[in-house]
Amino acid sequence: AVFADELLDAWRENTEGKVLVTRQQLSTALNIQKALLEHPTAGKLLTHPSRAVEVSYFGIDEETGLEVRVRPDLELDMGGLRIGADLKTISMWNIKQEGLRAKLHREIIDRDYHLSAAMYCETAALDQFFWIFVNKDENYHWVAIIEASTELLELGMLEYRKTMRAIANGFDTGEWPAPITEDYTDELNDFDVRRLEALRVQA
Repeated sequence: AVFADELLDAWRENTEGKVLVTRQQLSTALNIQKALLEHPTAGKLLTHPSRAVEVSYFGIDEETGLEVRVRPDLELDMGGLRIGADLKTISMWNIKQEGLRAKLHREIIDRDYHLSAAMYCETAALDQFFWIFVNKDENYHWVAIIEASTELLELGMLEYRKTMRAIANGFDTGEWPAPITEDYTDELNDFDVRRLEALRVQA
């Protein structure tokens, strides 16, 4: 006789090539999928009949000679216009609606999504790039489609070029400096300066 717990143990031990998920995780994933497919723009992008998913592109950076690899989540060819997109999950249940755009912008900048987008556009010859953000918090799976502006892609490309030069220099010299090499005094940013000035008036 084979008992249920023995079958379960055998299944748990044979996880090669598998990712175990709980019922709750599966439910959340299916709800996120539903939100994406029901969104008027995301749904069309994710189910477009001519879409290509996770295609790998390889190249050599002309300036540094370093190998470059990119893999956009999604790409479409719309009458000669090549469009790329990345799907990103976020957790922003406690952000006021008025601040969401600024928060999403910071998410893009802080995680270097604009840098990746510039790499994708150059290496995969994409003309436009979009992020499909979906909130993963339980029962609040809203979707935001954000296009990378020309200026944002330019910023990403300039930062990408700077990073590639630093990597190439590290390989050439064998020196990989720490991100902070000097002692410094922490200064207020513009937002905190305004807060300080407002509190001084109230004091």
